[in-house]
Formats: sequence, structure tokens, C-alpha cells
Amino acid sequence: MKITMDRCRAKNVKGLLNSESAASTVIAAVLLLSIIFTLFAVVRIAYVPEWKDDAEQLHMSEVQRDMTELKSTADIITFLQFSNSSAPDNSFLTVPSVTIPISMGGGEIPILEPSKSSGILSIDTEPCNMTIILYNSSNLPSFSETVDCGGITYYSNNREYVDQTFRYENGALILKQGKRSIMKEDPPFITTSNNNSDKYNISIQIIKIKGYSDTVSSNTYASLRLNGTKVEPIYDSSSDGKDVKSFNCTITTKYPESWMSYLSKVARKAELKNYTDYTLESISDNVYFNLTGSKNLENLHITKYVIGAEMGAGRSFN
Repeated sequence: MKITMDRCRAKNVKGLLNSESAASTVIAAVLLLSIIFTLFAVVRIAYVPEWKDDAEQLHMSEVQRDMTELKSTADIITFLQFSNSSAPDNSFLTVPSVTIPISMGGGEIPILEPSKSSGILSIDTEPCNMTIILYNSSNLPSFSETVDCGGITYYSNNREYVDQTFRYENGALILKQGKRSIMKEDPPFITTSNNNSDKYNISIQIIKIKGYSDTVSSNTYASLRLNGTKVEPIYDSSSDGKDVKSFNCTITTKYPESWMSYLSKVARKAELKNYTDYTLESISDNVYFNLTGSKNLENLHITKYVIGAEMGAGRSFN
């Protein structure tokens, strides 16, 4: 009887020890998991937002590269269109249809934050118009033309890094961040000064984006197809022979600050003096560039280039 009780007592002691060992293992595992989750939480709170900000900033650099390629492609298309319009019969150059991939989303961090930011790409959803009015020596309007320039816009939807907008309109690539906008790539709006300081030339290339109003939202890639459709001479003082003393150019845009800065640079390059040779002002979404006629406008060339644009392929630009 005593031996049986001793055996039971030994089993109880052994079971207690095993129970305490199991409990210690469970407690250690819980403590280890707590430490891991605490470290994970600290990393997510203290470091992931900064890493996410850097990753999204890198993605915005990729978007700027893609939008710069879009502008370069449009420049090449307009050059080929101009070459075709100037070429004799049977010597036309082929104006290809070009598809450009746009990186829409990014900024993911593997394991820690695998979700991507997204972006929106749109065609002809924002206003952009250019109106040019020419005045004769009697200061009376002698010619007027208004062009709906259209445009292509990318809007970011970042989670940490500041949101940016890239806009291609009338040959210019514009970056908007917050309430400020700057011109990253200048349009082909060219003004040159002659050797005679009292005379100057102006060459304006108006770029019209023509396509169906369309918008796509994605966090991967979107395809944008460009195709040159036609070139249309609007005004040439050397052939039209009209009396042009001065002119007014009005640009309607959501990015007036960038156009103000660019037109001011154009005027300085032509050695025009503000308030004497020209005036430049912005009222709401309109930028007014007026040449006063204090200097002689010797040559004026205005040409409109039409570029078709669409998401992917399959539609007609007609």
C-alpha cells in the first residue's frame, strides 16, 4: 500500500513538473511573440511611413520620366508633320502611331507595406484654350483664332508623399504640387530677336490634343497611344501680307503660374521690356500676353499641329 502511494506521489510530482515546463514554454512563446509584434509595430509606426514616402517619391520620378517621354514623342510627331507639310510630292515621311506606357502606381514595400499607391490618367478633361488676336497699324483687330488645345493629365493618389499632377498641354509639360505649378519642359512657342533691336520675329506652334474624353484609374500601368493627324498653317505674315502692328495671346489654363513664368522668359529672350514692349498678367484661369507694338513685328508664323490621343488602341481620331 505504501509503495502504491509513493508511486502516485511521484507521478503527481512529475506531472506538476511537466505542467510547469509546458506553462513556461507557453509563456516564453507568448513573450517572444509579444516582442516580435512590438518590434513590428515600432517599425511600422516609426520607419514604414518614411520608407513609404521615399518609395512613392521614387515612383513620382518614374511618372515624370514617362510624361517627359510623352512630350518628347509629341515633339517628334510634330517635327514629322512639319517635314511632311514642307516636303515635295512623293517624299512624305511616315508619322507613326506610338504607344507610351505610363506608370500609374507604386511605392510598395515588400512584406511590411505591399499595397501600392494609384494614379489617374485623363485625356481632354481640363480646359486649355489659346486665342490669338492680331491688330493692324490702326489698332483694329485684323485676325482672330481660338484653338481648343486639350491635354493629357496624370493625377497621383499617394499615401505618404505629397500628391503631384503632371499636365501636358499645348506642347508644355507642367508639374503642379499643392497650389504651385512650374513648367518642366517648355512648349515650342518661340520668339527671336533680330539684329535690329526695333524688330523681332514670332513663331507659335499650337499643339492640339484630339481624342475622346477619357479617364483611367490604376495602380499598375496604362497605355497611351499618340498619332499625328494633320498640320494646319493658321497665319504667315510673309505670305498673307497683312498689316500687323501688335497682337494679343490669351491662354485659358488651370496652370496660369507656369505659363506666366514661361511667357516672361520668352519676352526677356526677345529683349522686350515689360510695360513698354509688352504686358503680361493673369486673371483667374486666363493668362494675357499683349505685345504693345512699340517694336516692329517683322515676321509672325502661327501653325497648329493636331495629335490624336487615346487610352490603349481601337478607336478612331476622326
